[in-house]
Amino acid sequence: MKLTTIITDCTNPYVNLAAEELLTMNGGPDEVILYLWQNANTVVIGKNQNPWRECKVEAMEENGAHLARRLSGGGAVYHDLGNLNFTIIAPQDLYSVPKQNQVILQAVEDLGIHAEVTGRNDLTIDGAKFSGHAYYSSHGRCYHHGTLMMDVNFDDLSNYLQVSKAKLKSHGVQSVRSRVTNLSTYRTDINKDMLCHSLIKSFANVYGGTPDSRPALNPDTDPALAELVKKYSSEEWRYGRRIPFDVELDERRSWGNINAQLSMKGETIQEARLYSDSLDTTVFPELEGLLAGRNYTRSSLEELKDHLPADLNQQQVEIAADILDAICGQME
Repeated sequence: MKLTTIITDCTNPYVNLAAEELLTMNGGPDEVILYLWQNANTVVIGKNQNPWRECKVEAMEENGAHLARRLSGGGAVYHDLGNLNFTIIAPQDLYSVPKQNQVILQAVEDLGIHAEVTGRNDLTIDGAKFSGHAYYSSHGRCYHHGTLMMDVNFDDLSNYLQVSKAKLKSHGVQSVRSRVTNLSTYRTDINKDMLCHSLIKSFANVYGGTPDSRPALNPDTDPALAELVKKYSSEEWRYGRRIPFDVELDERRSWGNINAQLSMKGETIQEARLYSDSLDTTVFPELEGLLAGRNYTRSSLEELKDHLPADLNQQQVEIAADILDAICGQME
């Protein structure tokens, strides 16, 4: 097994997300990569999220904040230079979320801070979140990435993110600000260099090897990266496709929230858009395609449950069934 570390000083979210994808798709067959990066004044939304629901787009545009969309699922997060992002990249057979979590937990433990895994994808200190994680896999290549809040500006975080009341209620808090914390609360002298050093040390200890350091990718000298930067910075990718809709629903489920919008022609669903902070990214575009042209009746949607694609896993089938049940519930 080969261990590689990459630290970038670039703070452009579109370059950093493009580099993350390129590193993931081009990593070695026995290589595990620790990629450390920062974005300046950015809200990053999950693959299937609606930016107008998740963040205050107008306030961001007025203040020059960036909107970015990642490949992975999960919820919206705010990045500034008080936050350090990590990505652990590995082929499928070397990919282990518990092991990858241990890299982070051991790194902060070495700095004198005790943290633990909470819920579906958070690391917390005394019940407050300092690190939210998301995951991506494609063609046997995987990544696990997340935030590490050192000294994030909570005023900007509150000004740019708008979290649904149902989601806050599920966490037992009144506001997004009240459920997060900074590492600087527990270690006042913490900074990027200190945390990077601790992470690299932990990475070597957990995986049992000596990592090689590689320079960061540069779009000025890497045409493949430059092409991916165009994708991540495009309005089409960042904002997504909107449809005029006649039926809308919002629900919170154990796997995340669902916002469904249906465009109707008579009793037929012409088009569907499904937005979610679910960690799964596959089932939503699949179900959008299956809903298009379907009769907007309980019997038709119940029938669809029995004709879902065979390549969906059990969790994806359950998510699809939940969404169809929610749409049926709108008919009552």
